[in-house]
Amino acid sequence: MRITVKDRQSLLDLAVKNGGSIETAMAIAEANGINITDELTDGQELEIPEPLMNADGRTAGRYATLGLEPATELSAEDMAACPYGGINYMGIEIDFEVS
Repeated sequence: MRITVKDRQSLLDLAVKNGGSIETAMAIAEANGINITDELTDGQELEIPEPLMNADGRTAGRYATLGLEPATELSAEDMAACPYGGINYMGIEIDFEVS
């Protein structure tokens, strides 16, 4: 089955939607010759190997029934809003609060 990637979808989003678990990300990546950390582009086509459903198919079935299209990749706006990150850039009691 071939699918078209939607804006801000990651391989993990596609794995959960089409296979019911994040473990299917490896199978999708292998089938398409990509890494699981590769950034996907809007409109990119990927092959989804069959069968990828988990043992009972409940998660993927629920996504299909509800028409859910997860898209959790950060946008350029999200990244620009936080130009510095990580513990090296945090100041205790400024943006890293200890309670």
